[in-house]
Order: sequence, then C-alpha cells, then structure tokens
Amino acid sequence: MLTVKTSSEAEKIIADTFGEIRTGTEEVTLASSVGRILAVDIVATEDVPGFNRSTVDGYAVKAADTFGCSDSIPAILDFVGEVLMGESPKFEIGKDQCAYVPTGGELPQGADAMVMLEFSEDYGDGTRALLKPSAPGQHVTFVGDDVKRGAEVLKAGTCLAARHIGALAAMGYSSVSVYKKLKVAVISTGDELVDVTESPVGAQVRDINSYEICAALEKLGCDCTSFGIVKDELPLLESKVKEAVDNFDMLIVSGGSSVGVKDATFKVYDKLGEVLFHGIAIKPGKPTICASIEGKPCFGLPGHPLAAFYIFNLFVKPLILTMSGASKEMVLKKRLPVTLSIPSNHGREECVGVRIIDRDGREYAEPVYTKSGLISTLSAIDGFVRIGRDVEGIGGGEEVEVELF
Repeated sequence: MLTVKTSSEAEKIIADTFGEIRTGTEEVTLASSVGRILAVDIVATEDVPGFNRSTVDGYAVKAADTFGCSDSIPAILDFVGEVLMGESPKFEIGKDQCAYVPTGGELPQGADAMVMLEFSEDYGDGTRALLKPSAPGQHVTFVGDDVKRGAEVLKAGTCLAARHIGALAAMGYSSVSVYKKLKVAVISTGDELVDVTESPVGAQVRDINSYEICAALEKLGCDCTSFGIVKDELPLLESKVKEAVDNFDMLIVSGGSSVGVKDATFKVYDKLGEVLFHGIAIKPGKPTICASIEGKPCFGLPGHPLAAFYIFNLFVKPLILTMSGASKEMVLKKRLPVTLSIPSNHGREECVGVRIIDRDGREYAEPVYTKSGLISTLSAIDGFVRIGRDVEGIGGGEEVEVELF
C-alpha cells in the first residue's frame, strides 16, 4: 500500500528539498541566447534612440511654422538642406525653414516635427510649400523615447525570445548572462516496452514516455539525455540510476513506480538515497515517487503516458523552472468557462484534460474524457483543469483555471 501525500504536501516537500538549487550561470553570445533564461536584470546603459529620429520621409520643421496651413493656404518655408541616413546634420532649422529627412534620419537642431513628403510641393525656387500642419513631436521619436538610460528593460528569469534579442541588440549587448541548461536524464522501465523503431509482438507496447518527456524537457530549455528502455531488473536499473545521478542534475524514471513485484523504481531509489514520498492523492498519477539521491531530485512517474504527462507538468515542470532560474510566468494559465459539467467524487484531486474551443467569439474549455492510458487523448487536448479532492465536480458554465501545455 502507498502512503499518499496530498498535492500541496508533495509540492511543499519538493520545494523545501530542492527549491534553493540553481544551475549556475554562463555568458553566451546574443546570437545563441534565444530560448535561454536571463540570469541578471538588464538595465539600459544608453538612451534608445540616441538622437531625435524621423518616422516618415518628409520635411523637418518647427511645428509652429505650419499652424493653419492647408492646400489653399500653404506654409512657404525656405529649404536649407538634406539629411543623409546615418549622418548627423551640420545645420540647424530656424524660423520658416525646413530640411528633407528620410525615415530613420536624424532631425536637425531646432526642428520639433515632421511633415510627410506627400503633403508638400517643391516650387523649384529654393522653397517648399507644406500643405498640412504638424503638431510638436508629430512623426518624431525623441531621444530616449524607446528606452531611457538607467531603465530596467528585462528582468532576470525572462526566457529570451526574438523580441528580447532585438531589444538587447538595440542597446548594444553582444553577450548576456544566462542560467546554464539543466541536464536531465530520462529512463523508461518495463519488460513490455520496445523502441518506436520496433513492431510490438503480443502484449508489447512502444516506449512513449521517454520521447514524450524528453520533448517536454527540450521545450523547457533543458539538456535532455534519454537512456532508453531499461528492463525491470534491479541490478540493471540500479546501475543506470547511479550513472544518471553522477552525470546529470535531475533524473526522471517512468514506469515501475507502483508496488508490484516487478516495480523496481522505488526499491532502487530507496537503496541509493532517500524517498521523500511515494504516492500522491491524485488521479491519474497516484503511484508517483520523489527521491533525493546525492542531493539531486529523482522522480518516478507512472507508466501510463497520460498520467506521466500530467504528473510531469504538475510537479516536475515547476521544479525545472525554479532550478533553471525561470520566471513562474512561463507556466501558461487561463481562466475559462467549461462547456459541460465535470463530475468528480474520488476522494482525491483529479486532472481532466480539456481542449480550447471558440463559441461566438469567446473561448471555452471543453472536457475530453478518456480511459486511463490512452495516448490519443494528449494530441486532442490543450491543457487540463484540476478538481480538488473535496470538490464534487465543476458545474457547466463555471469558470475554471486551465493550465495549458
């Protein structure tokens, strides 16, 4: 029999035991930093842009010189020069003067607005007729409008995406400090398992979990290594677990976590380290194991792929984010109404898969029911809802929190 913990108890045990562990940091080039977790706050060391910049092709002016102009009463201004891209103008704009500035070019001193080229006429006598008034600041990005020197631009824990890389490049960062990738080993156990390259015979099944879990780990930015399939033999599994613990930051074993004669994961973990808990009051995923071996987190997930994936997202993923220095905002959640009532009266917490659907322009969570272990469910759902152990279900139309995959 398993001595089960509640979900909250299991979460607390994991956090209390491993919550202070981090992977360490390293400096990487900006070009190779996408998908990495920022280790330090980024503070702007300069103003962006560093000059007053035009956002249109047209004429730099003193806005006051254009007030009241129109097609019938144009503002006639003296043309004093042209600004070249990438160069600072060597002249200033005085009263009743204008200068041509291309999009992205620097405004001359004295100018505070732009008039678009299409609202102008060249009279050929050294003047320009402007046919539309401009307000101060119109079509201009001023010094520091984008980023001001000393401003905090990105926080430590941010997962760097393309938009962040662009911002860092604009501020002159050629490299950044990031957390090292978490190294995770994955093992699938079971005498019934064969590789995906093989055709199952009799009651054999293909190994799903090592591919499923490794894909999830890669998505989280981990450096994942699959040890493949290990048969339910204690000496063999013990040898592989020792190898994994010696060379990796975390170990995830799927299968063999129950209490059957051939279920070896608990026995190996208990022999090599300390089993923190064996069993969680949750459906699916009751026979879940968490152990500490040489101070490293080692998990035992259920063999059923659906249960393994739920448990991974609920208990392993949050720890990975913590150890990797990532912001908890990487866990995507939405509050949505459910389309149907979801009964639940099992005396333990339950996870129910849902898909996100659109009805009349509004999103809903539609429950997807399945028999235990059916992998096809995973490809049909977008996330899951959690129903508390003391709750007898969710009513149709009730708003719930959906954790998205």
